[in-house]
Amino acid sequence: MKKKIAALVMAAFSAAVFLAASPASAATEDQFPPYGCDSNRYGILFGEGISTTCFSLPRHSETYRVVAHCASGSSFWYTVGFWVPIGFGPSTAECHGALLSNAYVAGYHVDDF
Repeated sequence: MKKKIAALVMAAFSAAVFLAASPASAATEDQFPPYGCDSNRYGILFGEGISTTCFSLPRHSETYRVVAHCASGSSFWYTVGFWVPIGFGPSTAECHGALLSNAYVAGYHVDDF
């Protein structure tokens, strides 16, 4: 009987954690890429990532990187991508979650240098 109660409590806890995690479509910040840039969100195991390719930026700069605003439950943090020259491969940032709580990209911005 104790095993059944323990299993029931764990199932309820797991269901509560999955329901508490917001999906990526319910992101609070609905941002668009800067002028001259193209961005793409993609899914990873227990999380989400964003890749951004810029061919020109409003200010004169030579390199850029994407900064993802990550969220999981009540936790918020930033993840930065690598610096990339203008016109070359994408800069990517990934939000990694845990086993019972997925992380998602709540927003992002592009740093230029």
